[in-house]
Amino acid sequence: MGLGTRIKRVRINSGMTVRQLAQKVGLSASFLYQLEQEKTSPSFSTLKSIAAALNTNITLLIEDNLPEEWLVVRKNNYKRVVTENPGMELNLLTFLGLREKRMQPMVFKLDPGAVSTGIGALEEKEHFLYVLEGEIEVTIRDTKYVLNKGDAAYFIFDAPGELRNNGPERAAGLWVYSPPGTK
Repeated sequence: MGLGTRIKRVRINSGMTVRQLAQKVGLSASFLYQLEQEKTSPSFSTLKSIAAALNTNITLLIEDNLPEEWLVVRKNNYKRVVTENPGMELNLLTFLGLREKRMQPMVFKLDPGAVSTGIGALEEKEHFLYVLEGEIEVTIRDTKYVLNKGDAAYFIFDAPGELRNNGPERAAGLWVYSPPGTK
């Protein structure tokens, strides 16, 4: 990955536009666009100013190895989500280096008898489910799919669906969907 690509990734992760960064650093937006497209190179002092404006260090911008927390989520760093569904535990896997994600992975657990309603209700998007343990019943409209440990499913919801644990033990799964606004 080139320097310009790294700068762009850090800038986007910081929630800053090219124009905002250009103003902070005292450069033209066109220069920054060219830099991010690898069409020009900055001087050391410019690179130092860019790093400072992005609240990072030069090493992060010039090294090939990205910080682990950008690429890896350890289980003690899951983001717990409070749900309206009793008996459901939901954890988002948030990767710090990816502001413009095309996928949102989650790990969930359902107690025996628990039901999660309204899944896929945000808008018609792609969803992938992999059952880690137990049995999970997925209902979309009037169609039910029973998935057991090791089973996987791929859905495009056009209506809200439901997850249910009809088994005697706690069920768990990996749920990955494309968030609203992704292409």
